[in-house]
Amino acid sequence: MRLGRDFDRFWAAATVSNLGDGIRLSALPLLALTLTDDARLIGLVSASSLLPWAVLGPIGGALVDRGDRRTLMISGQVFRAVLVLGLALLVAADQATVLAVIVVALGIGSAEVIVDTSSQSAVPLLVGREQLERANARLITSLIVFDEMIGLALGAVLFAAVAELPFLVDSATFLLGGVLLATVRRPLQGERTRTTTVRADIADGIRFLAHHRFLRSMMVTITTSNLAGNMAFGVLVILVVDELDTDPAMYGVVLAVGAVLGLVGALTAPRLTELVGRRRLLGSLQPPLILSYLINAVATSAWMVSVAFGLASFAIACFNVPAQSIRQSVIPEPLLGRVVATWRMFGMSAGPVGAVLGGVIAETAGIRWSYLAAAGLGFVAWLMVLWSLRYLDEALAATNQSEKSSP
Repeated sequence: MRLGRDFDRFWAAATVSNLGDGIRLSALPLLALTLTDDARLIGLVSASSLLPWAVLGPIGGALVDRGDRRTLMISGQVFRAVLVLGLALLVAADQATVLAVIVVALGIGSAEVIVDTSSQSAVPLLVGREQLERANARLITSLIVFDEMIGLALGAVLFAAVAELPFLVDSATFLLGGVLLATVRRPLQGERTRTTTVRADIADGIRFLAHHRFLRSMMVTITTSNLAGNMAFGVLVILVVDELDTDPAMYGVVLAVGAVLGLVGALTAPRLTELVGRRRLLGSLQPPLILSYLINAVATSAWMVSVAFGLASFAIACFNVPAQSIRQSVIPEPLLGRVVATWRMFGMSAGPVGAVLGGVIAETAGIRWSYLAAAGLGFVAWLMVLWSLRYLDEALAATNQSEKSSP
């Protein structure tokens, strides 16, 4: 089903950018590994792209709600293209340093706050509310295929061939993504008559989220679930390679199985939503995650881990499609950027915290206890999902009432 020419162009821009993201995410740690053998610095390179979400999330959201989202996204694409091109030139000249890699990662992450928040806030203006599941399913599918599957593999291959090549390709994908965004004709934000300060705008967004029972409870729920998921994923390579004593290549197989089943989850989510409804679907996807952690806690082979990781990937992708669509439905358009950015600030901050926590538990008590702890936290998240869904009808009814009363 076509969702309109403007959405197709927007989707193409996201797809191209996802490819570049995957290539860079694979190549950056490899580059860092050639520059230092300090594990702390290599870890800092990976964390640097996420840190801006924790620091700049609400500010970025306020800027997205104040400005022209198309212009912000195009500017962010060009900025990232120039930044990555500069890194490619440093690598080609054999002048790259770990500090330069960290600075580039921070810069890319900072622009990502603006671009990704603008992107999620723009989707409801490109398609109708009844088509949000289909639109988000296509965007998440592109993310899985081109970022997590093709991009990650291609980045390693390109880096092995010529070290600067993945960064040159990444820069080109940013520029092409910007060009495609420039062809989107439909406005990506409503009319603005703003006279308030950025600080006041940030406060308005936080206040709306704090007082919205459904969004508030779901944000805490997803943050808790992300914490559990990253406790499990952060030590996955140790489980596969060290604990089960398998070839490192098997870890790639595990990730591939997860990517394929994640793709299946994203593609089937709209149909499952139609069949059972959003409430039942969202309420049923936490148990598969808990089961996957329990399987890993007792796994005796890498194939058992593959099944568990695939099950988790399917559940996460299938959950994200309706959850993201509901969020875009119930947040008023003028507040979308601020609420989305604040939400993602908490959700993404759980990633590094969960990874560190999982590693600490594995080091002190054993890796199987990391998965048992993740399962326990996942059970708490499931109870929180069920509690949050009690407010879903109330949130949707308030949104419908607001639309009816608007001129």
